[in-house]
Order: sequence, then structure tokens, then C-alpha cells
Amino acid sequence: MRQKTHLRQLPPSAVPVGLADLRAGLFASPDTNAKLRASVANYCGLPSAACYLASSGRTVLYMLLRGLAKQRPSRTQVVMPAYTCPVIPKVALDLGLEPIYVDIWPESTRYRQDELEAAVGPDTLAVFLVHPFGIPLPIAEILSIAHDVGAVLIEDAAQAMGARWAGQPVGVRGDYGLFSLGPGKPLSTGGGGVVVTGHAENIAHLGAWWAELPPASGLGSAQAWLRQAGFRMAFHPRGWWAATRLGLQRLGNQEESWGYAITGLSDAQAGIGLALLPRLDEINLERRQVATRLISAIKKTSGLQTLPVEPEAEPFYLRLPLLAEDEGRREQLFDDLWAAGIGVGRMYEKTLPAIFDPGNRDAFPSAEAFARRLLTLPTHYHVTEHDIQIMEKILHG
Repeated sequence: MRQKTHLRQLPPSAVPVGLADLRAGLFASPDTNAKLRASVANYCGLPSAACYLASSGRTVLYMLLRGLAKQRPSRTQVVMPAYTCPVIPKVALDLGLEPIYVDIWPESTRYRQDELEAAVGPDTLAVFLVHPFGIPLPIAEILSIAHDVGAVLIEDAAQAMGARWAGQPVGVRGDYGLFSLGPGKPLSTGGGGVVVTGHAENIAHLGAWWAELPPASGLGSAQAWLRQAGFRMAFHPRGWWAATRLGLQRLGNQEESWGYAITGLSDAQAGIGLALLPRLDEINLERRQVATRLISAIKKTSGLQTLPVEPEAEPFYLRLPLLAEDEGRREQLFDDLWAAGIGVGRMYEKTLPAIFDPGNRDAFPSAEAFARRLLTLPTHYHVTEHDIQIMEKILHG
């Protein structure tokens, strides 16, 4: 099924950054960073001192792992699921740490617990628990496994700011929680990252580590504002149509784009984040409503399924993930949806072992199968009723 796009292509994800939000960034005061720290901490139910910011999610990850590695120099391994964002092993390798990959269940991104238990040990510095697509995962068993070997548990909630587990925000149940403020994330300032901790003993550690982080320059703040203004145009359906014709949608998949600056969050980014944060729950509710419609269509279609969601989880679906029965079906759906102007995605097209340790990729069969079967559908505010009907029709075949 192929529809005319009329110079319109939905992006895979988008955040409703308005002119007022951009103005808030443009005229941000020097204390805006502190205000955003306090506001994010309050949103998570934490004291202001429990939250720190940086120029990107990658920078936050770098600062956190660097601090942990200095604190525990005998521990050099970082454990993560074999299918997740390649930035995690990239930053670990930058710090001289060893990524340890663990296979996942065939139809979810959850760890195989027996394999996780075998992967951790006295060399384990940290274990990552990733909440994918705005879907919270259970943490108790993973936390216990990490703590039993003296490691810390880091909740990677880059895609899940605003999701909850039994009423509690994700990111506060582990030792540390990470959020991304990058393009297309739940709360986007065009770049930026957040680390939080719900444990008093860790607050002092974060304060000491972040004291070494250089602040953003005035030029960096101006560049960040211009970048966000550009993203606002690019993530509009007409702007995305033009970007995809130039192949710009593939830039994030290139290793050359995985770099990061070791600086603090700029005032402009903080100002935009401070303006958007009060609307985060409303934005996420709209995503969830679109996803609920599409989930109904997927459940009525043979050969397609959604990811499992636990009863305690309150997801919002930054993107709606679905698994096709095989790679061929996945590719056919991708082609049909893309031709119809829908911002369908394959997310991470390779597993972490395939990127960083290709000789060992066969040891992670479930992650490999997951990467070949996964598609994501857009749920953001640009999705119209007509778009939903197109997606439903294509999914039904």
C-alpha cells in the first residue's frame, strides 16, 4: 500500500517546542540551571541536591562512570543488555572500561536473569537497567543481583522521563538514574542530560564529580539555542520530509556523530527545559493515547505483537515498539509505512556485540532476532487521526 506524501513525512519522535519555549531559552538568566535542577528533582520527588545536569546525556554518562571508576578503581566492567543504545559501550570504552553484554528475552528487552547472574562479579562496576521507549521495567531482581556483587545499578531512563512504576518515577529506584534531553526525547532541549539519585550517600559523590565539569560558554549556549530552533523546524512533518530527502535522518546512526562535549548544560538549554517541564505529563499522555489506538490494531493482526508491560508499569511510549514475525515482514511494513509518510523506525539496527565485538555476536541470539524484528511507530503530537488510520490500514494488510 503506497500513499502520496504531499511533501509531508512524520518524524519518528518529536516534542512540541513552541516559540514561547525558544524565547525562554533565549532570555534565560544565569540562575536558570539551578532552577531546572530544582524543578527536575522536585518532579522526581527528590531534593534539589540529588539532581545534576550536563550538555548531553552522553556527558552525564561520562561524568557518572568516570566518578564511579575513580571511586572503585579495581572494578573495570560495565554490564548492559546486548540490545540498547551504542552510546553506553562507547562511553565505557572511552574511559578504559570493559563493556559486558548480556542477552535479552526473545520478545522483550529484559535481561535473561541467569545470564546476568553469570555476567556479574568482583570486577563489575555498574549494571545498566534500560527502560526502553518509555516502558518501565521491574528493577528489584536486577538491583539485588548488582548489589550482591558490590556493583551499582544505573537506571537508563533516557527514553522514559515521566514513566512510572507503581506510581514512582523511573530513575529513582536504582543507585543512579539517567535522563536524556536530546532531540526527540520525552523532554527535549535539543541536547542535554540529567542524573539523579534517590540515595543520600550518593548526593555528595555527584557534587564532587560535577565540581570538575566546566560550565557551558556563552558561545556554547548560543549554539545550543540555534540547534534547538533548527530541530523545531526539522521535526515538523514538512521539515522532516525535506531532511529525509537529503538523508539527514541517518546521521545519528553514524559513529562519527557519537561524540560529546564535557561541559555543563547551557543557560539556553536550561531555559527551554524549564518552560517544557510543566507540560511533560500532558505531552506524555498524548503519546500514550496514540499508542493505545495503535496497540489495539496490532493485537488484531496476526504476525505482529507489542512488548510486554507489567501491571505496575505506567508507560507513555516515546515510540511504539512492535515485533514482526520475521525480518521480511518487518521490511515490508517499513517500506509501506515510509511510503505513506509515516515516521517508522528500526531503532538500533544492530546489537552492541555486532558493532563493538562482531566475532562474538552469535552468543546473543535473542538480541540479534530482536534487532531484526523490531519496528517503531510515531506517537507524538504531529500524528493526526488520518495518520492513525493509515497506520491501522497498513498494519492490517
